[in-house]
Amino acid sequence: MKNLVLLVVLATTFTALSLQAGWIKTYGGEDDESGYVIQGTSDGGFVVFGNIVSGAGSSDIWLLKTDAQGDTLWTKTYGGQAPEYCYCGQQTVDGGYILAGYTESFGAGIRDIWLLKTDEAGDTLWTKTYGGPQYDAAYWVQQTEDGGYIITGHRDGPNYYMSGDMWLLKTDPHGDTMWTRTYGEDRTDFGNHVSQTSDGGYIIACYALYSQATSKAIAIMKTDSAGDTVWTYRAGSSMNCIQQTTDNAYVSAGQTNDGDLVLVKLDEDGSLVWEKTYGDMREDHYDFGYCVQETSDGCYIVAGAYSWEWSGYSFENGDAWLLKTDSEGDTLWTRLYGENPQEDDARWVLQTSDGGYILTGSTETWASAGSDLLLMKTNSEGLIDAVKEEPIVDSRVNWQIISPVGQKIVLRYSDRPDGFCAEIFDAAGRKVDQMHCTAPSGTLIWGEGYTPGVYFIREVYRPAAIQKVILIP
Repeated sequence: MKNLVLLVVLATTFTALSLQAGWIKTYGGEDDESGYVIQGTSDGGFVVFGNIVSGAGSSDIWLLKTDAQGDTLWTKTYGGQAPEYCYCGQQTVDGGYILAGYTESFGAGIRDIWLLKTDEAGDTLWTKTYGGPQYDAAYWVQQTEDGGYIITGHRDGPNYYMSGDMWLLKTDPHGDTMWTRTYGEDRTDFGNHVSQTSDGGYIIACYALYSQATSKAIAIMKTDSAGDTVWTYRAGSSMNCIQQTTDNAYVSAGQTNDGDLVLVKLDEDGSLVWEKTYGDMREDHYDFGYCVQETSDGCYIVAGAYSWEWSGYSFENGDAWLLKTDSEGDTLWTRLYGENPQEDDARWVLQTSDGGYILTGSTETWASAGSDLLLMKTNSEGLIDAVKEEPIVDSRVNWQIISPVGQKIVLRYSDRPDGFCAEIFDAAGRKVDQMHCTAPSGTLIWGEGYTPGVYFIREVYRPAAIQKVILIP
C-alpha cells in the first residue's frame, strides 16, 4: 500500500478562495453611497433603492436599475438642496416604482415622510409628504392588494431620537391618506418594516429606544386591515424585517439589546416558536440582522453586519454578513465579506432563480472612494468567485498546518474565544467537509479517506484566512 505524503504551503503563502458563481459590483462617486433594498424586476434584472451623497443635494434618494449581471441600465436621483433619504421601495403592479423615506427639502415640518411614485423608467409621476412640524420618517412601504400603499415609520417627535411614536399610514393608489395609526409607550418607537398578511391585516417589525420601564418593548405587532392591534410580541430586541412564512407563521430578523443578531419565529397567534442568536460574542462588538427571507428549501437566509466595533461615538470596522439557517434557525453556513478595518454591510438579500443569492448594502473594501453602493451575486453557498490562488498577507491568521500524520492533515490553532470552524474545498471549489471545535485553542485532524489532490482550508469567519494543501500518493 502506498503512503500519502502531505505537502503544505506554510507561513507566508495564503490563497483567496471562491467559486465561479457570482460577481461584485459597486456604484458611486467620491462620497458615500448605500443600497437599502434590492428587488428582482419583471424584465429579469434588478432595481436597488438607496442613497447618494455624490449627487446634486447634500444627500439624495437614488434609484438604480441593472440587468441580470448587475450592469447599469439607468439611474435616477431625487431631492432638493437639503438632505433626503430612502430606506425602501418596490416595483409596483404597473411596472413603475414606489419609494419611501424622508425629505428635509419639501413638506411642512423639519423632516417629513416622502413618498415618490415613478414610471418604469424612474421618471416621477407624483410625490406626497406626510407629517407634523417636527421629525417624521418612513422606513418601509408596500403596495397593498387594493393598489394603495401601507407605510410604517416614526411620527413627530420634538427630538428625532428622544421622542415620538411608531406610525402606520394607509394611502390609496394616488398616495392620498385613507387612515393613520400611531402606537407608543414610554419609549421612542419606530416601525421598521411592514408586510400585508394573508388575512388582509399587517405585521410590523418594531424598534424602541429610551425605555423608562422595566418591561420588554414591543418588537413585533399584528394589526387588522384597519390598523387596530390584534396582538403584540415583546422582547429585549429590536426587529428590522419580518416576513409571513409558508406555514402562516412569521420570521423576523434584528438585534438583541446585548448586540447579537437575533432570528425569531412566531406562530400565527404571536406565540414564540423559537428564538436564536448569532454573532461575535466579544464585548463592544455588535451584530445586526437587517433582512430575512424564506428560501425555496424551507430554510432562511439573513443579511446583516458582523462584528461592528463601538468606538464610544459610532460603529466602525465591520463586515457584510450572509447567514443561512435551517427551518429551526440552526446555522447551515455563514459568510463574511469585506476587509478589516473597512466598513461593509449587507442590508437586503434575495434568492435568485439559480438558487444563489443577490444582496445590496454598502462597502468601503471595494469602493473607489468613501463608501459605495454594493451589489453582490453569490452561489447557493454564499460564495462568489472561482478557485484561484492569490498571495495575500493577513495578520488575523493564527492557525497553521503542522507535520502530517499518514493520510491526515493536522491543523493547530489558538486565540479563538468562540472556537474554530473551517471549511474544506476541493480544487474545483466544491465544499467537501467542515471541521469545528468549540475550544479556544487546539489541534484538529482531517483528511483520512479523501482522494489525493489539492484542497483549500478556509476559516469560516475569516474568509481571507485560507491555506492550500496537496495530498500526493
